[in-house]
Amino acid sequence: MDDATVAILERLRKIRSQTDLTIKPTPLLRQTFRALDGTDRPLTLRYYQVQMICHLLSMPRFVVGDDTGLGKTLESIASLCYLWAKKPDTKVLVLTKKSTVRQWGDEFNKFTTGVNVFMCKGSPKQRAQVREEYEAATGPTVLLMGHRSAVQDFTALQDKTWGVFVLDEATVVKNPGTQIHQVCRHLSAQSERAWGLTATLIKNNLVEGFGVYKVINPPLFTHSQAAFIKDYCVTMMQQIGRGRRVPVIVGYKKSDIERFRLKIEPFYLGRPKHAVASELPPLTTKRVRVGMSAVQHLKYQEALSGLLEVGGEEKEVTKLTAVTYCQEIVNHPSLIQCEGDSEKLDELVDMLTEGDLEKDKVIVFTRFEKMVGLGVAALEKKGIKCVRITGKEDEDERKEAQDIFQNPDGDVRVVWITTAGSEAINLQAAKAIVFYDTPFSAGDYLQTLGRMIRIGSVHDRVLAIHLVCEDTIDERVMDIMDRKMTLLESVLGKRLKGEDDEDEVLEAEKGNIDALFEALRNDARGILNA
Repeated sequence: MDDATVAILERLRKIRSQTDLTIKPTPLLRQTFRALDGTDRPLTLRYYQVQMICHLLSMPRFVVGDDTGLGKTLESIASLCYLWAKKPDTKVLVLTKKSTVRQWGDEFNKFTTGVNVFMCKGSPKQRAQVREEYEAATGPTVLLMGHRSAVQDFTALQDKTWGVFVLDEATVVKNPGTQIHQVCRHLSAQSERAWGLTATLIKNNLVEGFGVYKVINPPLFTHSQAAFIKDYCVTMMQQIGRGRRVPVIVGYKKSDIERFRLKIEPFYLGRPKHAVASELPPLTTKRVRVGMSAVQHLKYQEALSGLLEVGGEEKEVTKLTAVTYCQEIVNHPSLIQCEGDSEKLDELVDMLTEGDLEKDKVIVFTRFEKMVGLGVAALEKKGIKCVRITGKEDEDERKEAQDIFQNPDGDVRVVWITTAGSEAINLQAAKAIVFYDTPFSAGDYLQTLGRMIRIGSVHDRVLAIHLVCEDTIDERVMDIMDRKMTLLESVLGKRLKGEDDEDEVLEAEKGNIDALFEALRNDARGILNA
């Protein structure tokens, strides 16, 4: 770290410790905004948001890592307004998910005045027209695009220069071998400033953080990916066929994790909700264990034996497909076209009709879009109205479902969400979230919780309930997620539990298919022998 960076970091550390920070107003930020309830409220930046603005104005290349619901979008928009106050003709490019382009546009219109906002959507011809209008605009101007649109339009973008490049959902570039990584790396290099936004810089492993920084701040890590793995990860050689062996990550030394954390410290700031927003409701987590029906037991054993009957057809089951089939079977046998009941679904219905959640608004998460259809049908049969937000709905349908669920006077109590549909939605009306199954990724788990735990919640506490079939893949997936959470928390500001003076190795999650499959078979043998 050079002397200039050291000096800036010392100043930023002081800023991070100040909870009474204020900032002079800028004419581009509105004084009031329209809240969800339709009332006009003062637009007051919280102290931690001012801290982030100071960081973004001080460091041209930076990752905004605040937790979901803390206002990463507002922090970025406000920072842009202060930059525009000094250089009004600064052109800004924001890349985000296709489904959140409009949301970004709404946020600019909600919080700013005098900013030209262009949403680059639609057909190639329509996007070209928007870019032409963007180029002709003067004064504070921002172009909003989906990640994939940027890849498709790269020929038209590659020779452009930008004052600020904002990459929302920055983990989209975590893999350096992808097209989107290479496109974003080029756009970042063409920009005076580059800001990455992500609540989960590390979702599964340290290499993901390396991938993000190769786009946002390439000089930070001069390594190739292979050299980074060798330098920061504990590896072992694994046979892959034809006599070839490749290094596989098996863990991380605590000293290397700390070295990584210190390396990114000048270029990263991420605060968990509980550290900066005392008004947020505390979270209580519990597991509700359920069993399986006779049909589920039979099909589960079939899936692990290598031959499974699906829809009247026998299918050969590989280790990879067995993992998916096992999860589908414990969720509901109908997911593999088999008649039968599911104790999981019965338990969910009981919770919402005569249990602790019978009067509350609830989010239900599953990784399987097909499970959403089954769940909605079962609940609505009991008179519980539902909406859904999955990867199948377009922007308008997502927004409508969110608004219907959020309406305190409405009669819709349940919203079903999947990983594909749950990013960038606000569902703080929920009192609880039920994980019908658990995400493999710690980052996805935190983002899913972030749909509920947001500023504006009216609840004094909120619940996260995991439905878990005993001695099945449900418990194994939770073990994988727990190990990934340990890594994530150790990198993004928290110390390892039980830390001592020894340079211990933090074990990597044992999520490879071979290990997971063998664990499932051992669990199944235990069930048979019980």
